[in-house]
Amino acid sequence: MTMLDRSHVDWTGWENAGHPLPGVDAHRPMMPYARSSADRARSSGEAGVDYREAAVFIGIEPDGRIALIERTPEEGPHGGQMALPGGAREAGETLLDCALREWREELGLPVACAPWFEPVAFTEVHVVPSGFVVRPYLAPVEAVQSAPDPVEVAAVHHTHLKDLVDPRFRQKQSVRIHLPGMKGMRWRVPGFALPGVPFVWGATALMLSEVAEWYLHWRREDH
Repeated sequence: MTMLDRSHVDWTGWENAGHPLPGVDAHRPMMPYARSSADRARSSGEAGVDYREAAVFIGIEPDGRIALIERTPEEGPHGGQMALPGGAREAGETLLDCALREWREELGLPVACAPWFEPVAFTEVHVVPSGFVVRPYLAPVEAVQSAPDPVEVAAVHHTHLKDLVDPRFRQKQSVRIHLPGMKGMRWRVPGFALPGVPFVWGATALMLSEVAEWYLHWRREDH
């Protein structure tokens, strides 16, 4: 029996079905306010001018856990927030290359560390405060020991796929919002209050909400 066969996800069934995704409807439970969609941002603007492109990587470990990062409290709209490993696309690289590079850099992983198979692109999210259109990618990975970049990452946290689908951990909390003309305003928003993890909201919660819906369809019944 392979490692994939023992994992929490029916990877083979998902692949045979053509990697279907829940899509943007899965974002709606975690939308904190009226959001501009990634499709709208792309159709009405130009990459590198009206918005910047970024990518994140969601690595599903054999025990069903996902690594999240707590950003250092630097200046900027996302300082101190919870996020998925990722960042801005650099010149000459694909969004997938960007996602994997940032995953390795932010978690302090060796270059040889790679997913078990080609990551699948999930639904893009438009991050209004920083002007990014972010593409998430997802694939199974080995459980690895991280040595995070202390400049960008204050801490690495792990959450389990089972917790993402548990209604007990979906809550609303007051957070500080950084929007144009609204710097420092507090807002009560939906998000994930996961065990042992700081509150996850905003774009990261939207992406994890799609992962949760995906997991509900493709979890292995023997877990």
